[in-house]
Amino acid sequence: MVPAEDHEAIRLLRSRNPRGFELAYARYAARLRAFLWRLAGRKDVADDLLQHTFLRLAERGPELRVDSDLQAWLFAVARNAFYSQQRLPVALDEAVLEVVPSPAPDVEARLSLSEVERALGELSPTDRELLLLIGAEGLSQECVAEMLGIEPAALRQRLSRARLRLMAALERGPRRLEIPAKGNTR
Repeated sequence: MVPAEDHEAIRLLRSRNPRGFELAYARYAARLRAFLWRLAGRKDVADDLLQHTFLRLAERGPELRVDSDLQAWLFAVARNAFYSQQRLPVALDEAVLEVVPSPAPDVEARLSLSEVERALGELSPTDRELLLLIGAEGLSQECVAEMLGIEPAALRQRLSRARLRLMAALERGPRRLEIPAKGNTR
């Protein structure tokens, strides 16, 4: 079910009214930026990809169908931009853990979120993308399967494997450098 706000934004975009772009940006820019930042692991790349995504909306907005799922369309454009411009190594920027706001106010929850962010950073971009789109952004499995061009059953298998790899990364804990004790050199 497409939210009423999206229907209004699409109606305005189709009539080339700038207010439609403003509504879409206000509703989805922060979520798309967080998704792209976590996917790419770099703030500057996420900002470039976000700009690309909304430039694409400005170009193609008038062509959207009345019943289009704006959220799915924007996330599809963002992920496609990520994969077409994947020119930098994917390494989680430490600033991601400090700047992306934690939804929980208590310290224990923030530490847990930090561990999840770290573990996500160890995953492949494909695994990270699936977990972010479905787990963090709340897109339906059917929507993501369609976005990726795969059958829902294949998506469920990939998602299951991605979740297992995330759990394994969480269980491993942070990778720490072992520093030999003073006087204990080999």
